[in-house]
Amino acid sequence: MAHEENNRTEREASPKYQNVPYAVRVYDIQDAFCYSGHETPAITQNPVLHPPVIDFTTWKVTFTCEVKYDEDLDDGARFAVKFLFDHVDYQEVNDATDSPLNPTRKTVKLDAKYLGEFIVRGTHEWYSKMGKTISCVVQSFWKGFEDKKSREFHSNGYFAGIQADKTHLDVSEGQSDTIKLYSTVPFLCDDNLNVHENLCYIDIGIDVSNKVKPGTNCAIRINAKDWNPTTLRAEAEVKTIYATQDPPDGNHVNALVFEKLPHGDFYHVEEQSKVPKTYSGYTPDDIQVRTIDGGPTGHCQGVTDPHYTTFDGKYYTIWFLGEFIFYKSQARNFEVQVRTWYCGTYGATCHCAVAVREGNDIVIVDLCHVGWGNHQAAYPKITEKKAGEPEGTLSPGVSIYRDPSNKKFEIFMPSATTVVAEINKWGIDVHAYVPAIDHGQTEGLCGTWDGNRGNDFTQRSGTVTPDKDTFGTSWRIPHGTSLFDVPCPEKDDNATEPVESCSCQGGGNINCSFTENVKRNPLPGIDRITTAQKEAASLQCDSTARRSKRSTHVDTFYSDDIDESEGYVFDYGDNQPPPPVAQWPTPTLQITEADAVRHCREAIVNSTMSSVCAELGVDIFAPVEACVEDIKFTEDLDIASAHVDSMKAACTDIAYQNVSLYEVGEDGVAVPPRAVRENLCPADCNQHGDCVNGSCVCFEPYTSADCSLVKGSPPVVRFIPNHGLCDIRRRPCRKTSIIADGLIESENLTCRISDVKIENGIQNIILGSDQLTDATIRSFKEVSCLLPQSPVLQGTPNEREGTVVYGYRISVSNDGENYSDELLFTIYDSVCQSCTSGPQCSWKLNTCKIRGFCFGEGDPNPNNWCQQCLPLLSNQTFSERPVNLPPSIVSPTQIIKVNGENLTSTVVANDPESRPVTITITTGNSHGITIDGDQFLWKTEHPVGSFLETVKVSDECGAFDAQNFTFTTMACPCQNNGRCVPDPNMPRGQGHYTCECPGYTGQWCEQEIDECQSNPCHNGTCVDLINGFNCTCDSDHVGEFCHIDIDDKCGLQPCFPDVLCINVAGGFECGDCPEGFTGNGITCEDVDECAMDFTNDCLYVCENTPGSYRCTCSAGFILINNQCFDIDECAYGLSECSHECMNNDGSYTCDCPAGYLLGPDNKQCIDIDECLVTNHGCENECDNTPGSYTCSCPEGFQLKDDRRTCQDVDECETSYPCTHICSNTEGSYICSCPSDLVLQPDGTTCVVPASAVAPHGSTQAQETTLRPSSSVLTANTEASQDCMKIGCPDKDVQECVEVDGNYVCQCIEGYYLAEGGTICKESSVYDATITLTTINGNKALFTEDGLGTPGSQEFVDQAILMKHMIDKVYESSDLHVLYRGCKVKAFRQGSVIVDFELFFVENADLSSSEVMDAILNSLTINTLTGENDVIVVIPASLDVSPQATTTNGQPWYNNPLYLSLLCVGCAVVATVLIVGTVCLLTSPKRRRKTVVDDSMVDLDMADMSGKSEGIDGPAAEYDTY
Repeated sequence: MAHEENNRTEREASPKYQNVPYAVRVYDIQDAFCYSGHETPAITQNPVLHPPVIDFTTWKVTFTCEVKYDEDLDDGARFAVKFLFDHVDYQEVNDATDSPLNPTRKTVKLDAKYLGEFIVRGTHEWYSKMGKTISCVVQSFWKGFEDKKSREFHSNGYFAGIQADKTHLDVSEGQSDTIKLYSTVPFLCDDNLNVHENLCYIDIGIDVSNKVKPGTNCAIRINAKDWNPTTLRAEAEVKTIYATQDPPDGNHVNALVFEKLPHGDFYHVEEQSKVPKTYSGYTPDDIQVRTIDGGPTGHCQGVTDPHYTTFDGKYYTIWFLGEFIFYKSQARNFEVQVRTWYCGTYGATCHCAVAVREGNDIVIVDLCHVGWGNHQAAYPKITEKKAGEPEGTLSPGVSIYRDPSNKKFEIFMPSATTVVAEINKWGIDVHAYVPAIDHGQTEGLCGTWDGNRGNDFTQRSGTVTPDKDTFGTSWRIPHGTSLFDVPCPEKDDNATEPVESCSCQGGGNINCSFTENVKRNPLPGIDRITTAQKEAASLQCDSTARRSKRSTHVDTFYSDDIDESEGYVFDYGDNQPPPPVAQWPTPTLQITEADAVRHCREAIVNSTMSSVCAELGVDIFAPVEACVEDIKFTEDLDIASAHVDSMKAACTDIAYQNVSLYEVGEDGVAVPPRAVRENLCPADCNQHGDCVNGSCVCFEPYTSADCSLVKGSPPVVRFIPNHGLCDIRRRPCRKTSIIADGLIESENLTCRISDVKIENGIQNIILGSDQLTDATIRSFKEVSCLLPQSPVLQGTPNEREGTVVYGYRISVSNDGENYSDELLFTIYDSVCQSCTSGPQCSWKLNTCKIRGFCFGEGDPNPNNWCQQCLPLLSNQTFSERPVNLPPSIVSPTQIIKVNGENLTSTVVANDPESRPVTITITTGNSHGITIDGDQFLWKTEHPVGSFLETVKVSDECGAFDAQNFTFTTMACPCQNNGRCVPDPNMPRGQGHYTCECPGYTGQWCEQEIDECQSNPCHNGTCVDLINGFNCTCDSDHVGEFCHIDIDDKCGLQPCFPDVLCINVAGGFECGDCPEGFTGNGITCEDVDECAMDFTNDCLYVCENTPGSYRCTCSAGFILINNQCFDIDECAYGLSECSHECMNNDGSYTCDCPAGYLLGPDNKQCIDIDECLVTNHGCENECDNTPGSYTCSCPEGFQLKDDRRTCQDVDECETSYPCTHICSNTEGSYICSCPSDLVLQPDGTTCVVPASAVAPHGSTQAQETTLRPSSSVLTANTEASQDCMKIGCPDKDVQECVEVDGNYVCQCIEGYYLAEGGTICKESSVYDATITLTTINGNKALFTEDGLGTPGSQEFVDQAILMKHMIDKVYESSDLHVLYRGCKVKAFRQGSVIVDFELFFVENADLSSSEVMDAILNSLTINTLTGENDVIVVIPASLDVSPQATTTNGQPWYNNPLYLSLLCVGCAVVATVLIVGTVCLLTSPKRRRKTVVDDSMVDLDMADMSGKSEGIDGPAAEYDTY
């Protein structure tokens, strides 16, 4: 402007301008030359169009056109600029272009919004300009001479649109190529950064022919965030394009056709209006794709016993046992292996298994697992392996199909390779169909596929042999290296991963899959998807040991799709005899060769396919040779059906491969011949039906897909795999396979399930538990039944009583009416149970069974980590965790903030066991610091200084670490009103801050910034201010930066934003207000389109915006595709309810469970303290709990059934605290003793007073009881008198014995004292057996004279030792209140086997396992330990069973038959007694009892028989039986 000022001054000084007022002076044409001597300003370079840039402050994408002009000061030059699109200008762009320019402003921008199609209320404002080359054109002229312009100067061009990295593709069938699309212009979807980064993209739809398939989906996505300003691209991911593998039909030219991008716009806040999206309405250019035909598919087969036909058509037969490479590709990692077994009685072999591998995917179909002798019951096991990934699943492109008969399986690989395994009477027929890529690249039993049969017998070494046996032997697989044997195949890191491809036709006809790029042969009718099971052995491949479901180590593969069957012994043919020699006629049936030929030909001719195949040119009698040979060796005429299938396979192959035979289907697509499809039925319907349209129409009474079964016949179930056992830790046990004959795949195929409770091996079917579940056919002999959720391992011990073994009885029906026999399916928990078929289950050592749940040693309580299963302490309850390391605080203990800051600082704590921790402040915390999780929230104001607080971090078990934290408030060091801001690169709370310095710079804002240094004032003087500046303009310029000519009235933008301003003489004129506004152009007011219905098209809620409007929904709703949908705040976690949330239209309401009250905010639930009012009905104590309350009673009382009032606990009946007499009191009890005994200081035990103890050598009988307490009735009973005179009150269960010279009543064996020692009750008796190996360090030995003789010294010693051990076990167990004693009955051979009886209170209702558990739990390394004795036992030998009781609870002595016999014998007995009495009275020596000898006194025993110790021995005089 200074230059212009000088020029003007010179002109005004000349005579021409003298005395002419400045305001009325005008320039003529000559003046233009005065500027520079040129008619128009001189442009020496073409303008430059700069690439697009995205500005996130204005939220615009713009192109910039730059004029190249040498002068930088305004010399009067002006530049008219237009933007062109493929050399065409558009009015809407011209109107928005800020032109002309001048030397001080040489750039103008193009808003990229003009590139996208813009539609307002159905009217096109402008169309898309994408796909065109943008440029700008400039013309120069002198100011005031707009009509005199220079020639056009054109800039460089810039293509705006979508481009690809390739202009065309050539793709071979079955192969692929890639393209990558990219955008050359950045784009916006909203003026929100989050939307731009996460939700802004364009999806470019693809429409292609059937010959071409794009990978993954039918669209290519470009994300806005991927714009790279350096490469000027936003690139999409690479898209794979496949050429469909189909029958040979020549090369084709196709195209990738891209669909038009939909119209779209968004509301731009700065512009206060809607703007179109850049790519709105744009259609990218097509890309040509040429598909190159790959050639025909190869076919190799091995059928019946087995006859092979190579890819080149060479036919041969070999009979070898073992494993062989059927076909292997040299071009890729693909291989088919087979196993063979003996089939028949003449030494012939057949395939019994086939394994297929492509890349890292392996599928196996196996019949060999049953062995040839059981082949009639053979069912195919279909399993899978994933090389390198034991728990991985098959690649998505791998599919397994089956046909309607469920005997034919097709393994379909992503490469279009197909292997068909067809089950026949003798084994498996194998067919391999391979793509053209393998031509010339095959080896194995299928030969070398190159069109030359002469080299088909190429051995593994590469040499060709004429001998078929030598050739076959060379392809034998070494032992242990096959796909069948190797559980963990090595991963192929170079394997090609399958990629999803799609059929993308117009109109939204889209289908995507991993096999869409390959056409399967539909003719054989193998179209039912089936699944493979994971081999259990392969799951052991990883180094980490398998763990239980509840263990801290969790299996990642937890599925019922697992084959748990054990491995089988396979005959590899090492000792195979020479192949058999057969002759005509056959030895048994005398079949001649002519008979065989005739039979084979008739079987083929009678097939529904024979005439159709013959018309197609198929040699239908080609299989006759193999058929005749098979009959010669097997004498089985039915084998002809397998060769009929071979003819069908050849026919369908030709019909599919020969495209010239195709017919046009109803949808206009060419398909294989209809006659082939309509006559191809499984097994030709077994002659029991007609083949109609490819399906069997069965004659009565036949049914099934091949008419082989009779209607109404239930399946014949054989077994459940894995012996009918299911480990809940291994798999969910929600389905199981049933192996059965006579299965029919129908909608009525059903399983019936009945619940079975299993305890101690006893099965009890739960009545009324029957339910029907879905059944799914897996093969012709296998059906999968869905099962209900069993109670095994459901919940936790805190929640419910569980069970460790449970069963279902399962039957199957084809029609839902006639069911098979039932099979038992057993579910168990292997952590503590070991189960075998039956089921027979036993408890594993070193495990816990807690309320019916299994836990391994060290497993935590799922409801309380502080408790563990520690079997050595208790195997029926959790024990407190013995080792729990405390957490530690690792973060700095100095917390710093600046005055006035709200600080959030994280406390870092480490727990050695990685458990959650709780952080608290244990001191007074008078400074208002709060803790939220692991963060300090310090929001209170404090003066500069420090204070201490103690911070405690603790785990759930109470272990903790505490440290003193220093909290410091510091003054902000920033000067000149600078503000302290936390350093984002440093942790909070450690005193790391930076300064924000408005108008200043330096670390602490100590230096003022001189804003005038950048010369911001174009035509004026700059005055520096603090945090700013002012411009003082010269007399010819105005504006904030003195950049506007004083004559340019529009330069000050006097008009309303976006309104055109025109300078006119003496002022300016404003154009019309923008659309959506009304006014004079200077002042424009917004039109409220929402005020009237006809000015907006909103269906629900209209929201007015400046210049426009937007359609939306009421609060609580969301607009999707012009429809308002309720937002379910409850489902999406948008509510603020603390407990229960109920959605309603447009909002939600909060509710509380019982025991809570909704707070004043109507969102948070507050616990109701039920105990505050009237103790909530509790008679004693009321304890408030979250949401509820509980009543409690003082010691000695318990809650009644109403759970509120208390009642006395009768300890005498429940816990048996006293050894003799127990008297209940209110809240307690009192123990007392008979008159001859005294009470011990413990208040519960009665003993004989010291004065009454018989001296050493006494001959008094000292009877012991079943446990350490007297069995003599107490003194307050009638029986305490001389029972020899008055008898015992209950002679049935009491006997009269002498004690200390008195005759008293005593409970007979098997009864015990009860109710304070007043009556005898019958014991619950259990028979038990256990094996001893070592006694006190010596090997346990059995001899007939020793332990084998009751009453012998050795017998008595060991019996007493054993009794004491057992007594100790039960008296220290949870069963001590029920236990009443033990009696050793006998010792037996087998190391030493002990038979003994265990006595418990009447109706103890203990299971055998509970009785056993007490002994097993007491074992320490298989050892029972007494005070001075140690016995080593075999835990697995322990067996306990309830002793049989008399029918209806009637004692044997009250049995009517017994009483009748007793009466009959009484007379005889009376007579004998009379005679005996006479003899006794006349005897010189009378005595009433046997006198014990000195040895018995030495043993401190009264009876050498061992009766006093509960041991069987020789009958003594007063033994009662």
